[in-house]
This record gives sequence, C-alpha cells and structure tokens, in this order.
Amino acid sequence: MLRRQGGFTLTELVMVIVIVAILGVGVTRFITATVGGYVDTADRQKLATASYVASEKISRELRTALPNSIRLNATDSCIEYIPILAGTFYTSIPLASADNSITAVGARVSSAVSGRAAVYPVSVSDLYSPANTGAITAATATLPVGTDEITITLSANHQFDADSPARRIYVVDTPRALCVVSGKMFLYRNYGFNSSVSLPPSGGSRAVLLDNISTGANTFDYTPASLVRNAVVNFRYALSSGDENWQTEQEVHIRNVP
Repeated sequence: MLRRQGGFTLTELVMVIVIVAILGVGVTRFITATVGGYVDTADRQKLATASYVASEKISRELRTALPNSIRLNATDSCIEYIPILAGTFYTSIPLASADNSITAVGARVSSAVSGRAAVYPVSVSDLYSPANTGAITAATATLPVGTDEITITLSANHQFDADSPARRIYVVDTPRALCVVSGKMFLYRNYGFNSSVSLPPSGGSRAVLLDNISTGANTFDYTPASLVRNAVVNFRYALSSGDENWQTEQEVHIRNVP
C-alpha cells in the first residue's frame, strides 16, 4: 500500500522564514533598546556621582578660606584662596612694636599647627604680600597644643597693623587654587604667595578633581561679604560623556568675620 508523505510547501516555508525574521528583528530591537537604556543610565549616573563628589570637595575647600582672601583670574576659570589651618582668640599681639610671640586661648588642636598668623584680614592685596608688618606674617607661626592660655611663637619678629574687633587670630596655609584647564579641574597647592593674580599658578603641585568637563560653560563667581551676609562663591560646570551631559551649579558661603 502506498503511504502519503507529509511536508511543507515552498510557500509555507517562505512564510515561516518571514515570520521568524520579523520576530527576530523585534526581539533584537527590544534588546538593543534595553541595553542602550542601561548604558545611558549608567553613563548619566557616573556623571552625576562624579559631579556630586567633586562639588563636595570644592565646597569643603572653599569653606576653609580666610575671610577676604578670595580672588579670581580674568576669565573666571580659576579661583584662589588662603586656607585656614586653625583659629582661636588672642589676648595680646604685637601692635606697638614687632615681637615674635602672641598670647592666645588654646585652640584644642590634637597636635601643633604651623603656618602663617593672620589678624584682621580685610585687604586681599595685603594678604598675598606677606611682610614683617601687616595683617599676615611672613614668618612661620606655631600654634601649640593646649586648652588654657598658650603662646603662639613666630620664627621672626612681626608687627600687626590693626587689632581685630573680635580678637580672632588664624593660622593659615599657603594659597591654593581651583582651575579648569583643558577639560579638567585641578587643585593647585604649595606654589607660594604671588602679589599679582597669576592663575593657573606655576610651580607647586596639582591634583585632578574632575574630568570630562565641557568647554565654555565653566565659571566661578564671587560676591564679597557685606555687613549683613557672608561672602558667596558660585561655581558651575558641565560634564559630558558620549551623548550624556550633566550640568552642576552650587553656592558656597565664605566666613566674613575677620
């Protein structure tokens, strides 16, 4: 007896191939869109995290600035400041004549702090030109450990030109600067004092705080302090990675009690 043999016709085979191809294209597009969305989200999250960390570092750096020590370069791409290492209240400073000792209240520091002593810093130009007289010492000041009355010693005699109404004294480090250069934000240290604004500074060392910065959208703004409010620094920058962009703007209040 003859048996009927089953199979597919050419038309059926073509239809199956077309249907499978359509399903394959749909699945491929779905997977591609899903993976692309994940990649875009990861890039966006990466930019947001980098921006948050950098903004916090910048804010912490600027909050340590000595009152009236902020200055900018001509293009507002760099900001310079003198960071405070420690501070306390003095009971006597050399005003009538030069001396190498200052009597103060203990600052409760865990170890001795060395830097330059600053009293009543009101002129930014004087702060960047340390001398034997003025608001900031050219000599090194050492703040010892202690909770009661202490003596801050200077490596050379100094005469301050004004008494602080609040009797505050600060021990400060050498200037630092934050600058956007070639798509990166750098923190500059240990380059010394410059009487004129020369930013980005030469010499010293620098460390990268932020990368992938877009050009043309990065500035620092500084509003000096008044009798009713602190000084304010506003900084903004834009980051880019692939097709993703992230813009950040933040405001930092600077102490204004000299």
